[in-house]
Amino acid sequence: MGNAMKMDLGFDEFLAVPEYTILVVTYPDIFQTEAKLLHGKFSEEYRDLSAVIVLDSEDLAKIGVKEGDTVKISTEHGSVVATVKESEKEHPGIGYMPEGAWSNVLGLGPVSAKVSKSGQSVPAIDELIPAR
Repeated sequence: MGNAMKMDLGFDEFLAVPEYTILVVTYPDIFQTEAKLLHGKFSEEYRDLSAVIVLDSEDLAKIGVKEGDTVKISTEHGSVVATVKESEKEHPGIGYMPEGAWSNVLGLGPVSAKVSKSGQSVPAIDELIPAR
């Protein structure tokens, strides 16, 4: 079976995880600030309130995720994994993230980003900071 030839049937595009473009807007969150003060910025409580993106139901369906799933969010500045929360209000094409280390990876907002289903776990804050 030495020199087997790979045949490209054009299916790769169908096997790839679909991406959806949204506008990511950041906002200050009082509960996140409280968690940082009470538990510290390296705590799970702080991460759980910071590494989230709020999407409306239409966007959840397009991306193929539900509340509690993780998504990869990518911009020209970087990529990060965050947990999905479903919005109570409709705002198709717009995702909301609390200000903090996870949203900072994406660049100054509002910023256009590609979002896709991830399955990876949300990184701890010290994983976001490059080693020196």
